[in-house]
Amino acid sequence: MNKNDCFALVIDSVSTMEQVQSIGKSGGKDLPEQGESDIDLYIFCTEIPSASKRQSAIDSVGSDVRSSNISEQEGQFWGTCDFATIGNMDFCLMYFTTVKMSAYIETVLSGERLDREGNYFYPTGRISTILSMYVLLDKNNYIALLKQSLAVYPALLSEKLVEHHIKRLHGLVTEDMERAVSRKEVLLYHYALEIGIDHFLQALFALNKCFFPSRKRTAQYIDKFSIKPVDCANRLLEVVALGGSPETLFQSSEIWSALCGELSDLAATGEAR
Repeated sequence: MNKNDCFALVIDSVSTMEQVQSIGKSGGKDLPEQGESDIDLYIFCTEIPSASKRQSAIDSVGSDVRSSNISEQEGQFWGTCDFATIGNMDFCLMYFTTVKMSAYIETVLSGERLDREGNYFYPTGRISTILSMYVLLDKNNYIALLKQSLAVYPALLSEKLVEHHIKRLHGLVTEDMERAVSRKEVLLYHYALEIGIDHFLQALFALNKCFFPSRKRTAQYIDKFSIKPVDCANRLLEVVALGGSPETLFQSSEIWSALCGELSDLAATGEAR
């Protein structure tokens, strides 16, 4: 069975469960080539189908199913998450109830979740995923209505995120970096820089009213922004490159300090450069 037929069969099988209302695929319409990545499916339900029903849905695909791992409980970020290898494709099937998903999104939009969670998950990333999601099933227009409601970035959320992350940027991060530079401690510098870049990016994305997705393809996003420090992406890369040697830590910190100052000025005025 070719991958398109196999994929369609998986969607049809999952769709037969009565609790399933909508299915969306992250990453757009195209299927990955073998070995590129797995296929992430977001499955929105009135309630989560039982493990046995979800197993049956996978098994009904037939002999192309090579392995499956059905979860017995809900995870913190990825819902009730099942994994399956079918043909030459790896599937991640994430089940959420529409009630919980809508409530979660509301907490993000209202500014209750300003920091990354679990040390890697960005709450605004969930919204970014939904906005770019390719819709495969939408019985009651749940995904379509979500996309519509998320089309305009809330001004209050932008203000809260910018204020929060700019403040963090000029707090302990600056102190740790200054200490690292004076001692020429590269590893301490990179520890502080990583935290600093995270706050910098979240403030920059919020300033441009773009839901921060993750750290993937960051430079491509920055290049499209109208509100940013001059030559922002290249200077960030230069900060990282120069931060790899004790002899160039000071140069790195000088560029970094200038970038942070310019971002703060932009946050205060909201004017594009």
